[in-house]
Amino acid sequence: MTVKELLNTKEIAAYLKINEKKVYQLIQEGSIPCTRAVGKWLFPLEQINRWLEEQTELSKSILIAGSDDPLLGNLIEEFNQLHFPKQLIFHAAVGSQRGLMALAEGKAQVAGIHLFHPPTGEYNLPYVEKHLVGKKYIVINLAYRQQGLLVQAGNPHNIKKLTDLSRNNLTFINRNPGSGTRYLLDYLMEKERLAPDKIDGYKLERVTHLETGLEILKGNADAGMGIEYVAHLLNLDFVPLIEERFDLVAMKDSFSAPPLSNFFAYLEPERLTLKTATFKGYDFRSCGTVLS
Repeated sequence: MTVKELLNTKEIAAYLKINEKKVYQLIQEGSIPCTRAVGKWLFPLEQINRWLEEQTELSKSILIAGSDDPLLGNLIEEFNQLHFPKQLIFHAAVGSQRGLMALAEGKAQVAGIHLFHPPTGEYNLPYVEKHLVGKKYIVINLAYRQQGLLVQAGNPHNIKKLTDLSRNNLTFINRNPGSGTRYLLDYLMEKERLAPDKIDGYKLERVTHLETGLEILKGNADAGMGIEYVAHLLNLDFVPLIEERFDLVAMKDSFSAPPLSNFFAYLEPERLTLKTATFKGYDFRSCGTVLS
């Protein structure tokens, strides 16, 4: 490699048409190819050009981070089938709170969230305002869905309410911290004055609704928090506790431009309403509504 193939920070800033401060930010994030020699940052031009090509390809893709949701997963699969290979959507089920964090840090283009806010009785908006303070964003409703207790088929333990989980003969399976379902459970438990140590299995955690349901189906647990859709899917019984709102959040500056605009255009109310029979426990009365 000749010296001409290595650029310094000033030269790479000019090459990329950005300021040097942004270059140092990319270095700190570990997102730009570089090496340090004799106290200076150097940038291999060949690797920089390859990196630029990769960034161009990535810009054609969408990363949705946040809550696990079967309906959203189904829509992502349909979108990918329709738009492949020009555009692709990837989904990271990291929980609602982490989804908002990823969106705020520019690591994701969309956050899927269902976070109940006890002080206001509102869903999602107070958390969006907190995590995206000073930023321009848009919040769109995807659906409402029924949350409750997934229990074994036939409900052999006759579980009717949350406080029944404190019985000595029951084993519970919980959801991961940071998920909207875990937020909701902890709120409902506090409301019922039900302490975590009174529930056998409170510290046993799974990441998705389906994983929770499968543990119950296999007999490894008697109950777990989840959505009604999973109960129907796995032929489990369901004890409804609350209806929650599931929203999608995106930044305004990228919302109206492809590929994000193509994804949100795909989520038209007519398309979602047709899924009512398939996705039990979902309600599409406000799908597509801009909430903020």
